[in-house]
Amino acid sequence: MLHRSLSIGLILSCVLGTPYRGLGSAPAQEIQWRSNYNQARKEALEKNRPLVLDFGTEHCFWCRKLDATTFLDPHVIEVMNEQFIPLKVDAHRDARLTEFLRIQAFPTVVLAGPDGKILGTLEGYMEAGRFHDHLQRILAGLRNPEWMARDYQEAAKAIAVSDYARAIALLKSITQDGKDLPVQIKAKQVLRDLEQQAAGRLARAKQLEEKGQTSEAMAQLSELLRVFAGTQAAAESGQWLAALTVKPEVQSQVRVRQARDLLAQAREDYRTQQYLCCLDRCERLATSYADLPEGGEGIQLAAEIKNNPEWLQQACESLSDRLGGLYLALAETCIKNNQTLHAARHLEHVLQTFPGTPQAEMARVRLSNLQGRPTWQAEFKKQ
Repeated sequence: MLHRSLSIGLILSCVLGTPYRGLGSAPAQEIQWRSNYNQARKEALEKNRPLVLDFGTEHCFWCRKLDATTFLDPHVIEVMNEQFIPLKVDAHRDARLTEFLRIQAFPTVVLAGPDGKILGTLEGYMEAGRFHDHLQRILAGLRNPEWMARDYQEAAKAIAVSDYARAIALLKSITQDGKDLPVQIKAKQVLRDLEQQAAGRLARAKQLEEKGQTSEAMAQLSELLRVFAGTQAAAESGQWLAALTVKPEVQSQVRVRQARDLLAQAREDYRTQQYLCCLDRCERLATSYADLPEGGEGIQLAAEIKNNPEWLQQACESLSDRLGGLYLALAETCIKNNQTLHAARHLEHVLQTFPGTPQAEMARVRLSNLQGRPTWQAEFKKQ
């Protein structure tokens, strides 16, 4: 299978000509070929199916053999009609499309995702069994990984009980590799909705501050930080809250409220068995509010976790997940700065240090990309 980093957005406006073979109203036992590229792309998006583009010529012997054998196989027909959008392209009549994709041998089959990304290229004649296997591998690659589907369901449950901070963390872990699997597209939409909710709360806090209700505004900001942790609005709230707390008339009151809020968050983390987050908050209580009762309670809460081996082990595992994610982010930064050797070392470190984790799987795929293995996807989208 050959892969090309190509985009045909330049020519999507072209109208494909009359197909070169086998088109028309296909009976049930034949592949239901499409003849218009733009319509096929639209259908692929609407039905969330990958595309199969069959490039050939009128007098191509192997093209005709492909039609007469592989494309008449019942298993190939079934999977093509039920799970793909098949499209025939006459390479001579649609020379612009053919040339842009640098297709030189016939037949050539281009496989693309529902979003138009090229997933693979098959040159020459291929018997039915091997062709069917290629189609199945494409479908397997487009399915949602189990851990992503599981985390998305957990995020949905968290949202149902208004645990938005946990939902945001889960959804971000699903989308962090930047791909567009179906579950990732849904996760991004939910994240946008949560960001909008958080932004609405931030706007209300600003209105309170403009009316001179500083204490109420700060309470609103503190609530936003707790409920929508991980959003851009929460980050802005933290900065604004810090600016408000420097006012002498509110410093003492704010400090007490912050300690209480932080302790409440630590208690909630403790209740939901988020022990690493709980320890983080307790450490802040101990270092920043040691003179307050909340600081003492934070120290006691941390001691309970540290004295329980099972809870402490869970905290360590959560820290490993976080560290693995940071190494992945570091590798991506190195790649953006053209430091591929450094990126590869960081990815290998994730593989060796965190085996069997989602972070290790992402590191394996990214490392394969860097080493030139056929795991990447190229742009192939409509404009």
